[in-house]
Amino acid sequence: MKVFLCLLIVVLLGQSIFAQQTISGTVQVDKTFRTVPYASVNILSGNKIIAFKPTDKEGRFAVTLTKDYTNIYLQINHLTYEKFERKLGSQTSNLRIILLPKNNLLQDVVVKSKPKVTRSNDTISYDVGSFAKEEDRNIGDVIKRLPGMEVTESGLIKYQDKTVSKLYIDGDDLLENRYGIGTRTIPHKMVKDIQVLDNHEHYKVLKNKRFTDDVAINLVIKDEAKLKLTGQAKIAAGPPSLYDPELNSILFNKKVKMLNVLSGNNTGKDLSGDIIGGNQSSLLAKFGSSAINNLLATSTTGSPNIPKNNYYFNNTGLLNTNNLYNLKNGWQLKSNIQVLYDTDKQNNASSTQYLLDEGDVYFNEQNHLKTARWLGAARLSASTNTEQKYASNSLSLEYEKKDITALLTNSSGQIDQFQKHHIKGFSNLFSYIPQLKNNDIIAINWSLNYGSKPQSLQIYPGVFPEILNDSIPYKSSLQQIDVPSFFTEISTGYRFNKGRIKQYYQIGFNTDRQHFNSLLTIADNDQGSRPLGERMHNDLHWNRTQAFITPQYSWKNKWFETQLDIPVNYLYTHYEDDGQELTSSKNSVLVNPNLKARWQVSQEDYLQFNYQYAQDIGNIEDIYRGAVLRNYRMLSQNNAALNESQKHSFNLNYNLARTLKVLFAHAGISYSRSLSNTILSSVIKNNITENILVNMDNLQERWSSQIGFDKYIFPLASTLKLKGSISYFKYNQLLNNALVPIRSISYQFQPSIEAKVFQSYHISYSGLFNWSWSKQQGLGNVIQNKTTTMMHNIGFPVNPFQNGFMRVNIRNLATFQTDMKNASYTFIDFFARYKVNKWKMDFELEMNNLANIKNYRTYMMTANMIAQSEFELRGRTILLRTVFNL
Repeated sequence: MKVFLCLLIVVLLGQSIFAQQTISGTVQVDKTFRTVPYASVNILSGNKIIAFKPTDKEGRFAVTLTKDYTNIYLQINHLTYEKFERKLGSQTSNLRIILLPKNNLLQDVVVKSKPKVTRSNDTISYDVGSFAKEEDRNIGDVIKRLPGMEVTESGLIKYQDKTVSKLYIDGDDLLENRYGIGTRTIPHKMVKDIQVLDNHEHYKVLKNKRFTDDVAINLVIKDEAKLKLTGQAKIAAGPPSLYDPELNSILFNKKVKMLNVLSGNNTGKDLSGDIIGGNQSSLLAKFGSSAINNLLATSTTGSPNIPKNNYYFNNTGLLNTNNLYNLKNGWQLKSNIQVLYDTDKQNNASSTQYLLDEGDVYFNEQNHLKTARWLGAARLSASTNTEQKYASNSLSLEYEKKDITALLTNSSGQIDQFQKHHIKGFSNLFSYIPQLKNNDIIAINWSLNYGSKPQSLQIYPGVFPEILNDSIPYKSSLQQIDVPSFFTEISTGYRFNKGRIKQYYQIGFNTDRQHFNSLLTIADNDQGSRPLGERMHNDLHWNRTQAFITPQYSWKNKWFETQLDIPVNYLYTHYEDDGQELTSSKNSVLVNPNLKARWQVSQEDYLQFNYQYAQDIGNIEDIYRGAVLRNYRMLSQNNAALNESQKHSFNLNYNLARTLKVLFAHAGISYSRSLSNTILSSVIKNNITENILVNMDNLQERWSSQIGFDKYIFPLASTLKLKGSISYFKYNQLLNNALVPIRSISYQFQPSIEAKVFQSYHISYSGLFNWSWSKQQGLGNVIQNKTTTMMHNIGFPVNPFQNGFMRVNIRNLATFQTDMKNASYTFIDFFARYKVNKWKMDFELEMNNLANIKNYRTYMMTANMIAQSEFELRGRTILLRTVFNL
């Protein structure tokens, strides 16, 4: 039996061994004999696959069969070659298989680009990846093309024509209102979503407890971007002697957020807005209840209506640090420190003609100005912002020093001017808003600030000798002014959250003290300096004390919300100037109601209404009696009682949104009517203008309407933006002792679109059309002026190859005015970028003003004035930039 089993095993093993068969070979391409790797090799018996194996990277294959089959077929498949199939004969090894290339005809594919935009209550989220394009360098570039949004040249963001008050980064307010540095610096690839927070409430403890129409933006940072410190180093240089370096570091995680930038340039980039802020004036301008920062000037010529880098000849250095730390106990520490040094020069000329009944008056001047400026700001704050309480203390320090040297030439000859101002001050704001156990809320606020504002203007030779020196020419005039200001306010309030009508009552007290001290001295040709008489001197002490109570009532249901504020103010104003024999005291009670309402027409549409009645009592700038030499051809003073005014203002706006269709639209109308008891009287003569505030009823009326439409066009993968407005202004001027009624109306239309024309080739267009008309009803004739301004901006962005981008931009500006020569200018710019991903580097070429336009002329006409200004431009520039992505 054992012998039989052994023999059986040997027989079976022998059958198994001798039944094995191997099929092998190489797969090649016809004519070229290039091998074909990873082709699918199938062995079939009839219609059944009995074995399979892919070719290796050399195109070889070997398939072993464990049984003996008849009618064996070899089949080779590959996506880019015709199918090969044949019956195998006796030869099954070292086969050479030749494949034929296959032409694949694909059906038409329609790609529809649909950006991701979602809405949740009052929050709209834009997916950054859906809107970003190859040309974008920062998050500001992406925001510009978002439907419903726009970014101004200064970095200010608007949503449906409402200014964005805050830019949050993952919910933290790192940059406060000075967020222009963020839109220019933060790479868009770090951001996942851009959230627009409409009807936003910054204080979480007050959310849904009071009416608000603020708009804020929150940048949602990608998770992978939170893990490490990132940044960029930029080195740029080019002819003629240009430089534009920048070094920045960015960290946005849950505990620490920082955005620090060290930069400098002489290419025309104005960085002062990073310190001053985009949607409010400098803190220094708020020291006291009036802003007397820049009464003096060396030039009367304004700025042209072109980008500032074309005419701004600067040397600028800026350190901008922003650091925020979230502590475990819910508190937040933050520091924002900026220091800027800047020098610039300007060359311009102007010719102004005033159209007066008794004869026209002409002013002609050429200006050469050099400015050196230090600007600094430091803000240190500690705060907590939870649903239970808000507490904050913020200390701000600001500093500005400016020196201007100006050489002016007019019909009288050459005038040398030296202007200085040196402003410094501090401010501290404390706020505490807790929610009580009964859900009511109290609020305590205290602000304190102090500022000093010395400024001076020296002019060679002395001006207005017929007024200031008995018609005897003299060496120089020196105007000095200082307005040290102290202001403090403390208030407390209580908010009742029970009942259908929510109530809030605030009481407070503030005091404002200022000292307007000015002195005008002249230097004779053969004697020293001497001050002029009391008529040219101010020693005005100003004191205003105010007590106020503000009841506030609000009501809200599912579709309607309204709020009524009724502030009642008691003002005691006292001012005196012994040298001018001026002393006055005034008690005033002002009631300034404000009604707001919003009707939620649908889930995404709402109608908003606002009415305000405002009574106002003037400030220290209205009542100084001594003359002030404002510039080389203007003396200014007052001869009126304290200004009192009443103003009615009304606004009605409709906002529409269709998030799924990516459509946003808004329309609004506003009207205001103000009446005051003073008017500015201007006496214009050759080489001099005297401005005096006098007692006279002064009525002004203004109304305007605006409309906006933004729609994402899916076939073009582009956003169409249309804006239009109409405004009408009715007022009076007191010119050379004659009351002149003025009427003006203007129409404005702004379209923009970017479209894909072929594969990686695009075209963009933005335009501005402005038509204005003004009319002066004089004593003996009627003067009418019409102005048409057009701006066309056409861009050709192209992605010619992978990691490469180019853009040609053509901008034309044209002005047409009554009885004046037409003006038209065309600027051509070029930009190119090449990315080297392996090295994490970008190489950029930037060429501006290729047409080499070096002078730019503007014309401005009003009902009684024709002005022509000419500005020196930078000319053609070339800049090579290397960007290291750290």
